[in-house]
Amino acid sequence: MSSKPLSKWASSNVGFACSHAIKGYGFGVAIACGRNTDVGTMTALSFKERPPSRVKKHQKQIAYYTLFVIGLLFLLLLITTGFERGEIAYEVNLSLLIALTPMYVPFILYWGMRRTKKEMRRKQCHVRNLRGTTTVGLTTVIVTDLVGTMTKRRMRVSEIFVDMGLLSADSLDVKTQGPRFIELIRASVLCNDAVICPGNIGVPKMQKDMYGNILDIALLKFGLMVLPSIDHLRRDHEKVANKHYSSADKVQVTVHRTRDEEGQLKLILLMKGHCSVVLRRCSTFAIRDEELPLDDQLQEIILSLADGLLEAGRHVRAFAYKELSNELEFRRFSQVNANGGLDGGGGGGEFKYRDYLAVDTYSLRFLGMIATYNPPRSTIPKAVVRCRTAGIKLILVTRRKRNLSKALAVDVGILAAPWDSYQSRQRRSSAATEIVDMSQYAEEKPHHQRWHIEQLLLAQRDLVCAETSTEQLHWIVEACRRLGAVVSVIGGTLHDTPAMRSGHVGVAKYGCAVMCEASADLILLDSSFATLVSVVGDSRLLFENLKKALAYCLATNTSNILVYLSFFLLRIPLHFHILDELILAFLVNLLPAMTLIYEPPEEKLMLQMPKVYDDFLLNSRLLFVSHILVGTIEAAAVFMTYFVFMADRGFLPSTLVGLHIPWHDDSIHDITDSYGQEWSSEARQQLECQVSSLCLMSLITMQCTHLVLTKTGRANLLTHGFGNWRLNLAVVYLICLCAEMCLMDATVCLRLEGSNELNFGHFLWTICPFVALLVFLESARRYFLRLFPDSWLELATMY
Repeated sequence: MSSKPLSKWASSNVGFACSHAIKGYGFGVAIACGRNTDVGTMTALSFKERPPSRVKKHQKQIAYYTLFVIGLLFLLLLITTGFERGEIAYEVNLSLLIALTPMYVPFILYWGMRRTKKEMRRKQCHVRNLRGTTTVGLTTVIVTDLVGTMTKRRMRVSEIFVDMGLLSADSLDVKTQGPRFIELIRASVLCNDAVICPGNIGVPKMQKDMYGNILDIALLKFGLMVLPSIDHLRRDHEKVANKHYSSADKVQVTVHRTRDEEGQLKLILLMKGHCSVVLRRCSTFAIRDEELPLDDQLQEIILSLADGLLEAGRHVRAFAYKELSNELEFRRFSQVNANGGLDGGGGGGEFKYRDYLAVDTYSLRFLGMIATYNPPRSTIPKAVVRCRTAGIKLILVTRRKRNLSKALAVDVGILAAPWDSYQSRQRRSSAATEIVDMSQYAEEKPHHQRWHIEQLLLAQRDLVCAETSTEQLHWIVEACRRLGAVVSVIGGTLHDTPAMRSGHVGVAKYGCAVMCEASADLILLDSSFATLVSVVGDSRLLFENLKKALAYCLATNTSNILVYLSFFLLRIPLHFHILDELILAFLVNLLPAMTLIYEPPEEKLMLQMPKVYDDFLLNSRLLFVSHILVGTIEAAAVFMTYFVFMADRGFLPSTLVGLHIPWHDDSIHDITDSYGQEWSSEARQQLECQVSSLCLMSLITMQCTHLVLTKTGRANLLTHGFGNWRLNLAVVYLICLCAEMCLMDATVCLRLEGSNELNFGHFLWTICPFVALLVFLESARRYFLRLFPDSWLELATMY
């Protein structure tokens, strides 16, 4: 007696909750309850806490940065509380708080994810969870099945075995075939559960909509090509009994009522199923015009041919025929059919069917075999190559047998074909792998199976797992996570739901189970693996553009910090008002930064490794470039504009140092400049309005230049092009905003007398050297990044 445990999923005598006995009585034994059942286990696994998404990690990073800024400014507020003009100190501290707090980050994140969602939708990928748009780009492992995602969701007839000859369906001439061929095709149409949907009148044969499983639909479509009228054939052969195909019996049996040539009623029995099962019930084999006994040698030849077709990735179905001619067979079938039929729908029908199947479904005539093929999608081999160049590990999991799984993996390019040349194998040696039969570990304890899975993941570049159970699929995903991988799981059935929820990104196929769809972050509307690979590139582009947008927004922080320090340390009467900071945060930083989300990729992102260990929106390199390289130049432009304008009005830099206390004292009306002129409180207020507008104009001008430069991180700006019309429009918008600041002091004093005294030409003459310096330094940095890749410059400045 075999000690191998029988899987509860494959047992024919195990029922689940809500199973009902419609008629009769029986005895049952409860083998598991609640969480101990397989359904309970799946439910418990499905409701486990999911791993954190990528955007959640980014939000936590931004939150820590914000808390640090708030804490630092609170400390500075305590230090500067003793300032004589306390209300000015509070305003300056509040302005710096508004400037340094990244209020624009949630808007940029949401806009980027929303834009990527629309882009994925155009690629037949529906986003259910908006956070999945960012996490999928960090994927290092994709766990998927073979059938459905890598193959087309339809089958076609590829080979036909009849009259001891194997015929190819692609080069088949129906007119030259004999009656045995027609008899086999008629049997495949009659012993078939697929039907043509209503409303297909006038539709070409091969375009008719059909309902049924894909194998039966493939047989029915092939019958449409060969037979003149399927409807007429099925009407003449009325189906009076039908035992549907099941994984336990591996056969389908139908009985049809028809008339012979003399008009007498007769019953014919047709059988379709696995070749080995059908052959055991056959005694003869019809070859052309004679009927030969089906001896052991002939059976061995047919089984060898069937095994060869299975190894080639074909689904093989054998067909057999028997005419219920004698009175005993007719009477026995009538008794079974009257008590529930072959489908077991009545009380005791299942037991009577088994008796009938054991006695009367022998001595059949073997008709032949039909092999169907599930062709791979044409885009899959290219998608597999893109995954390997992008550093993504592929784990193909299927419940199919080893031979069939291996053939499908060869077709899609996962495994090397046996007929590949030696040079081809050498080129693919780094990506080659062997198929693993997971059923060989099924008898071991769970922790031993987990250990084997981890060793397989570490040893193989890619992995193909055949005959994988639901528990093993879940363990594979958990093992990948323990090894530090970011896992995207593609599923389509209820059994895939626990694994999908264990992965970082759950991807469902279109038309999958409701529970599976509810657990998914993404839904592949075309159920294609290539679609997921395509959206990985979109997600990577989103991450790169988000960093560009943050680098653009953070560049103004240096100017705000230096202005703050100059106000309290050097006591210069220069500070940004609260309204200035709000305009800078939302109108100057936020709106143009959102256009960077639409920037096309400057590099082939799918040729880069996943940035698992550099997954930070705010990193040291980005802060160095935005605050030190760019921010200092912008701050220098602001101070130069301020000192030039104030010197033009009579206040030299040496006079401004230490002047901030009396400057903001409304009771002092006799402050003298470097030339002895006295300035009243109203005059100083007007001057402050003008210089505030000029400083804001200088920041807008520098940010406009920085916006164009931020389009690329390494590539030549002229080579990259200016195809992003939204960013071009943002540049025009910033120029118009700068001109508006010159015409109207919109920040503090709206249309006060003397507000139009600003000289725009003089302002441009002052700011142009800093614009040229910024363009030169950033262009030179990008040039040396291209000239010396992987150098210290890239490690320090390539964010």
